[in-house]
Amino acid sequence: MSKKQTLKSFFGDSIIRNLIMIAVSGLIIVLLTLLFLSLYTRHGEQVVIPSLEGLQPDEANLLLQAKGLHAEIVDSVYFRDGVPGAIIDQTPKAGNKVKQGRSIYITIYSRTPQMVAVPELVDYSTRQATALLTSMGFNQIAMEEVPSEYAGLVIAVKYRGKVLAADEKIPAGSPLTLVVTRGFERDSLLDDRYEFPSGQPEREHNDRVAEGAIDDPFF
Repeated sequence: MSKKQTLKSFFGDSIIRNLIMIAVSGLIIVLLTLLFLSLYTRHGEQVVIPSLEGLQPDEANLLLQAKGLHAEIVDSVYFRDGVPGAIIDQTPKAGNKVKQGRSIYITIYSRTPQMVAVPELVDYSTRQATALLTSMGFNQIAMEEVPSEYAGLVIAVKYRGKVLAADEKIPAGSPLTLVVTRGFERDSLLDDRYEFPSGQPEREHNDRVAEGAIDDPFF
């Protein structure tokens, strides 16, 4: 048998042929996997993240797209003196290096204030109500006192002159007014008690006292 016939017989064997096809297929798969990983990870391709603070999201995206990056808003915070929509924080921070195609997560000033539910504060002490509201971010709290038998109790919470219902929502940080009780002063009550009615002369009062008095000469 010639050499040519031997090779033909070797490759003609179905088992050998299948093994060769499997090996070639495996090699192709490995090469394609390596190529895909190289493209996905962009090995060695890193860019420096610019500072985005103070920019609007559209402006930030134009800057990032030139570097193969893009911005993604993840949070917003309301601040009365802040520029609505302006970026106040970013992750990763400016100056770090990342691979192209990555997202830069940004936090912006909210265009509308966050709405917060004001809890029921009726019958709370002034100190308790003030502490609770302050912990919720209400730092502008005025007091409106009304006469009452008891002092220092909250009877209402006002926002822009309107009495709030329990758990009514208003913009965070808004000015509030606590309507609180002011007890009567004891001295003023006593003065009012013994004050002569208008038009009644003091002499009439003294006469009524004399009528019930004991006559000293009787003894």
